[in-house]
Amino acid sequence: MFRHHFDKVRPVCPLCRLSHAVESFLAIGRVAVEEDGEILEGSLICTNSACRREHPIIDGIPVVLADASSWLNHQVLGVLKREDLSDFILSMLGDLSGHSSALDRDRGNNAIYAHSHWAESNPSYLTLFEAGSRLLAAMPAGVWLDIGCSLGRGTYELANITGDLVVGLDLNFSMLRAAQRIRRSRRVKYQSRRVGLVFDSHEYELPGYPFEQVSFWCADVSILPFVASTFDGAVCMNMLDCVASPLGLLFEVGRVTKPSSESLLCTPFDWAAGATEPAAWIGGHSQRSTPYQGSSLAELRRILSVGNEAGVDTGLFIEAEQDNVKWRLQTHERSTTEYDVYCARLRRKG
Repeated sequence: MFRHHFDKVRPVCPLCRLSHAVESFLAIGRVAVEEDGEILEGSLICTNSACRREHPIIDGIPVVLADASSWLNHQVLGVLKREDLSDFILSMLGDLSGHSSALDRDRGNNAIYAHSHWAESNPSYLTLFEAGSRLLAAMPAGVWLDIGCSLGRGTYELANITGDLVVGLDLNFSMLRAAQRIRRSRRVKYQSRRVGLVFDSHEYELPGYPFEQVSFWCADVSILPFVASTFDGAVCMNMLDCVASPLGLLFEVGRVTKPSSESLLCTPFDWAAGATEPAAWIGGHSQRSTPYQGSSLAELRRILSVGNEAGVDTGLFIEAEQDNVKWRLQTHERSTTEYDVYCARLRRKG
């Protein structure tokens, strides 16, 4: 985390927001490791004297969460895993840990999204990002937020367009670390699953991006650590169906973006009970009791209508849309899942 990036977004304590509904600014606390103005290890501390919660900075990534303990219990492998192991040892460890082990799940999940983001030939994420971006009425400018940034392709593409700061945000530390490694090394390095426990390594230089304008943060999309109207726009790619509260996510996008700003929302409506309780899904249930028979798209349009047809006001409304944009995820070299993704340009109410 660069100090000037911190000064630009002025983060607040999510615990104070959650517990007391107050926006308490964070300050840079102890700095353990710093290189050329970038804090690699240290802490941010809440300035509220009744809180004083510390938030760690790990590998240059601020971890700003209301419940960091629960997060760490789920993310400890991603936080502590080494990046200096040879392919030979990784292969051996993969065989020893076995299929569906914690290591295999971490490697496999990273491989799926790394291939989508960073494959040298026709990366599927980039195709989706470009299709969604064409919906925007104006070229993105100013400070933007990439919600659910994964391995960071959208964050880098946005920075390349805006020439300004883009904050990439996710909960998955393993993916954030990979995105951060790209920024610091100017090289893409990832593995893809060939078959079973066999992975292939890929590495290439990544020139031409404004790496100094990218900052990766670990935070919860349901309680973002930023004050209202911080960002000039936001991108939310394939996240709506992956969070505990999809409606809460929409409220947060509306809160942290500036009045009259544009944002981009893309989703395949691929609901899963493991990520979101069915009662919180937008559509996808109660087929018998709604005029739209459980249609997720119809319900989303109601929620994001100018007249607030669903009875809630997120501060956003749909201004333009495109459906059935292809997005592919390769699980291994002989298996690919293809989604038809819905994309919408959202306008923040003025």
